[in-house]
Amino acid sequence: MKTTPGPRRRGLLVSLTAVVGLVFSACTGSTPSPAASAAAGSAAAGGSGGAVTLPAPEKKTLKVGLSTGGEASQYAEYLASQLDFYKKYGGFDSVEVSGLQGDAKVVQALVAGGLDMGVLGVSGAINSQGTDTPIKVVSMNGVTLTDMLVCQPSIKTAADVKGKQIAISSFGSTAHGSTIILLSQLGLTDKDVTLTQVGNQDARLAAVKAGSVGCAPIDLAQKDAVTGAGLSVIADNKSSGKQWGRSGFAATADFIKNNPNTVLGAVAAALAAQNYIFTNTDDAAAKFAEYSQQTPENAKKVMQDFVSWGDRSMSWGDDAFNYPKQVLAAVNPQMANIDVTTAYDKSCLQKLASMGFYQAINNPELPK
Repeated sequence: MKTTPGPRRRGLLVSLTAVVGLVFSACTGSTPSPAASAAAGSAAAGGSGGAVTLPAPEKKTLKVGLSTGGEASQYAEYLASQLDFYKKYGGFDSVEVSGLQGDAKVVQALVAGGLDMGVLGVSGAINSQGTDTPIKVVSMNGVTLTDMLVCQPSIKTAADVKGKQIAISSFGSTAHGSTIILLSQLGLTDKDVTLTQVGNQDARLAAVKAGSVGCAPIDLAQKDAVTGAGLSVIADNKSSGKQWGRSGFAATADFIKNNPNTVLGAVAAALAAQNYIFTNTDDAAAKFAEYSQQTPENAKKVMQDFVSWGDRSMSWGDDAFNYPKQVLAAVNPQMANIDVTTAYDKSCLQKLASMGFYQAINNPELPK
């Protein structure tokens, strides 16, 4: 299906698939018996032909919103629609995946009931814990940021960075969080520097080049360009091992409670699609090119890069939420008191693992 730039929509109208075999309560229910997980997954998902039976969803139609359409970090949920995995694994009649352009819009739509599930940065889920409609992340596309700390040529060590101005987009932003992780790589904190709101990546890089700030977080894709311009690269958070939850598949706590099988099926479809990117990267790249309106060459580079930092298990550690909480607390001190474990629910991933779904799709990485 051809897509156009800007918000994207894809509706999938499929015939009803009968779900046979044992039916289990999903996500927060009991563990299924081994008999239900004996079959292998489909060849299309990198498996060997059979299928683990999932319980029938309470809702046969699903609306999913992406906060950033056309990006690799939120592609699995869209790829699942291109591959008809929502039908294959979730038993849905139709699934509509659309781009809403921004975490705030996804949160608003989830709370208002305009979306059933959405993909957003985990900050949105953390922020919601103090509201009447808390949101929980149930799977995660990636927990690795891909920035480097780019500095003026004279700044080459952690000691040189100390006391300097660091450009970020805004307080509470992902660039803010990325900077905290980068500084931690150098044994520094945000108390050792002055954070300055400058704007987007182009504005930050221009500020470093002009000498108005000492350093800024810049995506690693720009490394050749910045080193070619004589700038220093002091650290990068891609190799740090430190987590930041950048694209969480989420729903309101009430929706998860009332529709556990629906959520389980949606997570299974996204997980199978995520695994597909790793096992069928070239085909995923071709589909990504169609979706994002990129050239096949660029799309292939994006997908090859994604498999170097995307999380195949779609799980995470607490730091994926703790770092965003730290950034949010810099803007709103009350956020420091939030228990991040209330902002997520790993039970769907754990249930899929116990049912043998990971094995079925030949996914070697089990949830943490």
